[in-house]
Order: sequence, then C-alpha cells, then structure tokens
Amino acid sequence: KGFNLFDPAKINYNINKPVLAFTELQVFNKTLTPGESIDGHVILSKSISETKTVMLNHNENAFSINFSDLNFFNPGKIRLEYKLENFDKTWLSDLKNRKATYTNLDPGNYTFKVRAVSNTGVPYGDAINLAVNITPPFWKTGFAYLVYLLSFIGSMFYIRQRGIIKIEHKFAIERERQEAQRMHDLDMMKIDFFTNVSHEFRTPISLILAPIEKMLKTTYDKDSHRKLQLVHQNAKRLLNMINQLLDFSKTSVQKLKLDLNEGDIVKSIKESCGLFLDLAEKKHIKFTFKYFGNAAFVFFDSDKIERVLFNLLSNALKFTPEHGTVDVEANLLSSNSNGISVIEIKVTDSGIGIPGEKHGKIFERFYQNDMPPSLINQGTGIGLSITKDFVDLMGGTISVESTPGKGSCFTLKLPFKVATDYHTVTMMDPEKQEAALVNVTAYDKRDKCMTILVVDDNHDFRNYLKDDLNHFYTVVEAANGKEGWQKALALHPNLIISDINMPEFDGIDFCKKIRLDKRTEHIPFILITAFTAEEQQLLGLETGANDYLTKPFNFEILHFKIKNLLKHQQLVKQTYQKQIEAKPAELDIEMPDVKFMRKALIVIEKNIPNADFSVEQLSSDMNMSRVALYKKIFNLSGKTPIELIKSVRLKRAIQLLETNQYTVAEIAYQVGYNDPRYFAKAFKSEFLVLPSNYINQARNN
Repeated sequence: KGFNLFDPAKINYNINKPVLAFTELQVFNKTLTPGESIDGHVILSKSISETKTVMLNHNENAFSINFSDLNFFNPGKIRLEYKLENFDKTWLSDLKNRKATYTNLDPGNYTFKVRAVSNTGVPYGDAINLAVNITPPFWKTGFAYLVYLLSFIGSMFYIRQRGIIKIEHKFAIERERQEAQRMHDLDMMKIDFFTNVSHEFRTPISLILAPIEKMLKTTYDKDSHRKLQLVHQNAKRLLNMINQLLDFSKTSVQKLKLDLNEGDIVKSIKESCGLFLDLAEKKHIKFTFKYFGNAAFVFFDSDKIERVLFNLLSNALKFTPEHGTVDVEANLLSSNSNGISVIEIKVTDSGIGIPGEKHGKIFERFYQNDMPPSLINQGTGIGLSITKDFVDLMGGTISVESTPGKGSCFTLKLPFKVATDYHTVTMMDPEKQEAALVNVTAYDKRDKCMTILVVDDNHDFRNYLKDDLNHFYTVVEAANGKEGWQKALALHPNLIISDINMPEFDGIDFCKKIRLDKRTEHIPFILITAFTAEEQQLLGLETGANDYLTKPFNFEILHFKIKNLLKHQQLVKQTYQKQIEAKPAELDIEMPDVKFMRKALIVIEKNIPNADFSVEQLSSDMNMSRVALYKKIFNLSGKTPIELIKSVRLKRAIQLLETNQYTVAEIAYQVGYNDPRYFAKAFKSEFLVLPSNYINQARNN
C-alpha cells in the first residue's frame, strides 16, 4: 500500500497556547445579560468575558459559570479544569459541558479559576480568574457585629451594675436591719431599764402604803386622818404611774393578759375616781361621778379598769383649767342572752379640747398634741396608747368627741360576763368590816412558837416585815438566798417568805433548792416580788412555791396566807397523810378535798400506761388551770402534780411486782416508762431499792 517518509528531527511541539474565556453567567439557572437587573440589582454591567469581579447578594448564592477554549487547533488535545478558591480544595474538570455550578454558598470572597492542561496533566499557560463576592446580610455585616459586641459589652456592664446595685441594696437592707435591730435592742434596754427601775420603786412604795394603811385604821383624829388619806391617795397615784411604766414595757413585748375576777365594777370605778378628789380640789375643779342603778357584779380585771380610768382622769384634770369641770358617768346597758353586759363609761371635761383631724392620732404611741405653753408637764404620749391596748384586750371600744376650747368626752364601752352568784360578793358596813378584820387577826398564842424565815435583800423591807410578823411568830432574817438556805438547814423554819430578785442566788433558785432537798421539801414557801407578769408567777409556782404576792401588797392578806398555810400544813400531816399514802383507788371519804384527790387519782390511774400523760392533760381532765391544780394538789398532798403522777405509777409498779408474773421491763412499760433503766432509777430514788431487789425482799418477807 505504499510507505511514508518523515524526518524525526523536523517534528516540532505545538507552541500555540490555548485561549480561555468566560462565556456565560447564570443565577438561579437564569442567564444574565449586561445591564440586566434582578430585584433592582445589576450584576453584569458588561460582558462576562470582560468582567473581572461579580458582586452577588446573600440571597443570590446559587449560580453557574460557563467557560471555553477559543483555540480550535487540535482542541481534543486540550482539557479544561476549574476551581473556586475558598470553597473547592482541588481542581475539577468537566470535559463535556464546561460549566461550573455552585449553590448555597456562604457570604464571602471567592475566586473562580479556569486553566488548560494537556492529556498528561501539564498546564498550558496561565489560568483565567473571576472574582465572586457574595455580600453578607445586614445582620452579618461588620457593623452588625460591632453592634453585637457593643450590645454584649453593654449587657455585661448592665448586669455588673445591676449586681453591684443589688449588692449595695442588699447591704443597705442588711445595714438597715442591723440598725433596726440595734435600735430594737436599745429600746429593749430602755424598756428593761424602766421595768427594773419600776420594780425597784415598788418596794419603797410598799413600805409607804403598808404603814399608812395601818395608821388609817388606828387614827381617829380627823385632821391626821385626812393627812394620812392624802398621803395614801398620792402613794396610790404614784403606784399607778409606776404600773403604767410596767404596762408600757409589757405592751412593747406583747405580754398583756387579763386577770378576771368577780366583783362590783361600779364600786371599782368609784374608788378609781376617789384617787383624784384631792387633785381636783387643789385646782378648784368640779369633779363628779354619776351612776344610777344597783351594784353591777361582773367578771372583770380591776387592775386594767383602774389603769384605764387613771389615764383618762389624769389627762382630764391635767388639761382642764381652774374652775372647770370633770364628770364621770357610768351606765350599765342591758345584758344579752349569753350573760354579757356592756358598761358605758363617759369621762367629760371642759379642758382645751382636741382638733377633729387629730382624733385618730391621739391613741398612737408617743403622739402628743400641741399644748399651750402654760402646761409644764405635758406627759410622755403613752397613756392613751396603753389605754387603747387595754380596751382592745378587754374586747371593748373607745371613742372621743372633742371641740378645741370647749373640752373632750371619752366614751368607753366594755363587755363583761355577768356574775350569777351575787351573794359571793357583798357590801359590808365599815364598822362591821373593821370588827371582822380585828377578829380574824386575833391569832392563837401558840403561833408564837412557829418560826418564819424572811429572805430579802432590802434591809428596810425586811425589818418592816419582821416587825409586823414578830407579834405572832418567831422571825428569822436572811439577806439573800445563800444565807437563807443555810438558815433553813440550821433552823428548819415552819414557813419561808422570800423575795425573787436577790444577790448570790435569787428566790427562784432558793425555792428550787428547798424543794429538791428532802430535809426541807415540806416547808411552805411564799414568794414576794415586784414582778407582776403571770409568766413570773407561773415560774415561781412551778419551782414549788405555795403562793405568790406582788409588791405592794396588803399585809392583812399576807397574814391570812401565812396562817392558812401553817394551818393547812398541820391538817395535811394529821388528816390526809394516810389517805394520800394509800394505794390507788382506795380513797373512800366524802370530804371535799378527799373527793378532789380521789378524782385526781382516778384520772392518773386511767392514764398510768400512757407515757405521754402530763400535768397539762391532768389539769385539762380536772377542768382547772395548771397553776390552780398545782396549788391544790401541793396543799393537799405535799407533792407537786408531777411527783404525784410518779408516785402513783411507782405504787402500781409495786402491785405488779408483788404478783410475780411480769419482768421488770414489762412492768416499766405498763406503768408508763419507755425506758426500763430510767424506771429502775426512779424506783430506786423513791423506795431506795432496785425493782429486782424489791422482788427478792418481798419473797423473803
């Protein structure tokens, strides 16, 4: 077929470089022409082949770019490759379409490159470039990030400032709390100071009132009697003022309580008014008390009524000028079906009056109305506040009607329970009353052999008490509880009278020591103190005291209490000792006190297995207050209620031990002891022998 001739030396490489160009740009598969706009945005201002940079919005991030080789000499020997920098990691080739498509590109700057390579992979010439810039949305722009940064910094600063303000606010609150606590502690210190000073005042007032009351009974000279009456009335007024300080301290710590007793409230009102007769006479004020009706026997707190009237009358006389009038009017309103009656008391004066806009403020603590300069003693502003507290405590109301320059009228409406047994409180002629007192105070001569130990740190009060009692008893003195304890052990007195506030150790500790020692536990004990709070009385009685008197007190009452305690002590020893020492459920005597003890023993017996049975439950079952139950049981048995419960349980334990049917532990649980070891300890303390040894001794006997 012929042959070809060639010279290898004359064969040359193709030295023509390929010509590359971008031919088309598509956005979302739509071909763009120069000057065409998409949503008001022109992407190509000239042909794509002449364009060096393409700007796309963030929502135009899906596009295609076509490219081509314009050299048609031996095109099969040329392969085109493309790459989008910042997106493609390697060069890509498309032999057929020569088109690159990209979708969902992130905002940023890219460079689209196209190059020509030989079949062996050797590049021909330089690549062509097209810059593609996709602008971010406004919330991803540098300005937006700057705003974000500034907002973050601002938020951190705001949070820090809020934290600082919160800490400062918390610190301020804590500082205010500490300041309030400091002021409260300071107020309590002041109140304690007033309370202690007031208590100290009550002892000298007792030494004033007691001799005056005796002298009033034995003085028949009218002029001397009138002067003594004046001293007595002013001493009572001074006592009321001191009581007002004590009331203020009680209201500050919410310790007010009612002490209801049956009596004639009209008589109590009249006696309170009588304390101001001399003051009214001195200021030439017409002072009247009006009540139309019979005696009103109700259950009321005479002390609270006296304080209320004292404050109202004191203000009325203080703010009423000379030759004015002060009227007190009492009316007993009709009682309802529940036996509740309302007493209406009006205190009217012709004084300076109170402006209408200040009527609601006068009952606030420490509030004082503007006073004329002529009034030197304008008060402290606590009288009407205490009055309002007392009225609220009694369930009543207080109102005021006043006109400046014309006077004021305070109206009290107080509810009281009507006493059904009117005969229990009867009026007595003064002569008969005096004769009765003289008759009652006629002590037997044999009382002189009785020894009474008087313990008080106040020398004057101790001497006066000794002088008063020396006519009837042998009196021994002690200046404090420690000395009193030593003398009690040495002399074994028949009765002890002790103050509470004393050095060394006080009356409460002294009484405890007396009651805890078997050598002295039987001695009757009377506490005398200036403290009037019921908590103090209950504390004194719980320690084992038989009775409690508050200063100032009536010495006749003290004589009666002493005589009754000594007499009762003898009766207990002679009459009730065998009954009290009897086994449970063996009392069968119809005397009232024995009936009471039998009922108490029945209640205790019924609750012997109940380990939670307490004095409170016993007092509830006996329908008595704890204090009344304590005094009643102690006077009859010489034992406290808790000691009586313990005694009955241990005697029942003896009964069970003698049956020889139970173990010691079983008996302990049956008589209300949760711990057999504690039961054994209590048994040995009572009978000086362990339960197990008691069984052996019983068998031997």
